[in-house]
Amino acid sequence: MLRITRTSRSFLRFNSTTSVTKPAGAKLTKTELQSNEFAKQAPNRDTTWSATQESRSEIISKYPFRFIQKDLEQQPRPYAAIDLIAKEPVRYLGHGENIAVCDGNKGSTLQGHPKVFINLDQPKPATCGYCGLRYAKEEFKDLIEAQEKA
Repeated sequence: MLRITRTSRSFLRFNSTTSVTKPAGAKLTKTELQSNEFAKQAPNRDTTWSATQESRSEIISKYPFRFIQKDLEQQPRPYAAIDLIAKEPVRYLGHGENIAVCDGNKGSTLQGHPKVFINLDQPKPATCGYCGLRYAKEEFKDLIEAQEKA
């Protein structure tokens, strides 16, 4: 019950006679989350991709108050970018070009990252440190594709 009293200086004071308790995290325990399809890491990945990354089920069980009364099915579950970028083919540059320039493949979305210059002297794909796109020289194409198939 909430009681409102007026003090001598015309300030209102609110006195609560009931205590507010944090609701219990029903169905958000670690064991229940491991069997929940919507608590998995991502639709295209079951595990984390970094040793320092906490899994989705660990985060939900660690902070259950963030997810109480929320349908886990409605929570965002984007695809893991690390697996999506690995499906991108290597971009080969013509003969005589030793440096690739990557800006995040801006295209029409006007999103990307700062421009990066990538050295292509090695006979293997060079990866952009920001977005993970891979570049190589055209003269190494046969060697690189043979290594990827093996």
